[in-house]
Amino acid sequence: MNLYFMHQLPPSPLKRLASRSALLMLITMGAPISATYAAQVTAETKASTTHPSAASAAPQLIDGVVAIVNDTAILNSQLERATTQAAAQLKAQNRPLPPAQQLYALALDQLITQQIQLDLIKKYGVSPDENEVNAALANLAKQNGINNLAQFQQTLDGQRAGSYQALRQKIIEDLAMQTLQQQQLTRRIKISEQDVDAFLKSPESNALEQSQYRTLHIRVPFNTRATLSDKSKKSAQTIAQKIAQALAVENPDINQIIRDAQAQYDKQLKDAGQIQGGDMGYHAATALPTDISKAIIGLNVGQVSEVILTPEGYNVVKLVDKRGGKQHIIDQWHTRHILISPSAALSPELAKQQIDSIYEQLRQGADFATLASTYSKDPGSASQGGDLGWVNEGDMVPSFEAMMKKTSVNDFSAPFQSQFGWHILKVDEKRQKDVTDNYRRNMARELLYQRLAPQAMEDWLQELRAQSFIQIMDKTQ
Repeated sequence: MNLYFMHQLPPSPLKRLASRSALLMLITMGAPISATYAAQVTAETKASTTHPSAASAAPQLIDGVVAIVNDTAILNSQLERATTQAAAQLKAQNRPLPPAQQLYALALDQLITQQIQLDLIKKYGVSPDENEVNAALANLAKQNGINNLAQFQQTLDGQRAGSYQALRQKIIEDLAMQTLQQQQLTRRIKISEQDVDAFLKSPESNALEQSQYRTLHIRVPFNTRATLSDKSKKSAQTIAQKIAQALAVENPDINQIIRDAQAQYDKQLKDAGQIQGGDMGYHAATALPTDISKAIIGLNVGQVSEVILTPEGYNVVKLVDKRGGKQHIIDQWHTRHILISPSAALSPELAKQQIDSIYEQLRQGADFATLASTYSKDPGSASQGGDLGWVNEGDMVPSFEAMMKKTSVNDFSAPFQSQFGWHILKVDEKRQKDVTDNYRRNMARELLYQRLAPQAMEDWLQELRAQSFIQIMDKTQ
């Protein structure tokens, strides 16, 4: 969930750029991933009660066809679900609903655009990696306080039969669309070294000198323009203060903090809004609302802000990291690893036994590179004695990076698990490297890319629509 997208941060060129207006952009980008997917699965059971005003003003069709896209019919029930989800997302952000007919038109436009892309995905055989799908599902399960996919499936299907499969299919479609969009943008956007050089010589390159802040940000929604009771205001502020206390610990679980805060908020207020937040990644302070920007600049790494009141609600921010300025120095680890992956021929239990056996051999003095060459299932590094070269922060999956950071130079780790299997890693060397020039060129390329991406995406979607058969049915038919 990006709480800052309405405050001048450029939108991602790879996610949900199919929107055709500022409002539709707000609808499609405004909700956290869990809310978007949860709405897809559960909206059918809530459509008649959550937003009756929008539903009552909608075209009254008995699950008729509202549009035809190529060979696919879009049904009124699909449009009802999409409109309900859009209204729910707007409500969660304390933003007013547009007229019902406008909301329906925007939701229908989005459904048409999605269907055209799904037709291309089917035609070209675009499909996400199974591990990527499972990782997305596992992340959603964790956000909902569930630690494994089996329990997640049981919970969803217990609420409504087939919910888990519907959710999985939705994730597959969304990931496939992201892949398709990325392929199209990569093919259409060409940034030369000369383009980068010209940017770095321009006044715009001054933006690269700004410090970048990585923050955890949670907002308790609260419409300061509305007339609310003192009790309601106090409840929202109290929840925000408890969030600040929870964020103060080392390595806080932000998803759990949001879940706990939402449960308390729902108990205290009858119509509590959706608490929003997450890891905002790196961003310039100047791209944020003034009050939040001032608070972030004044924080030390690891420090949590006081509760900040903005028109959107009570905000709490924790500064996780700070980088940038004129010089960019990064930590690098020269790392090796041994990977044992379960397979059809190797059960998870046997994989664990094998990695434990290798660990015992290392403890007895065996050579790490020799064992990696003999046993590791990583085709990219096994023949090199498990050598991964110099690894930067953010290059590896979280479990690997966390273990790498706490392993001493010339030492090896205990066995640990990732989505790829069981690992043992060894840190041969550690260094700091000045990557200022590479950083500036990469950032310049990214800024140029983000500047060109929205128009490139819009041009592509316009071409797709022109090449597709689209018929919108008259609501009186």
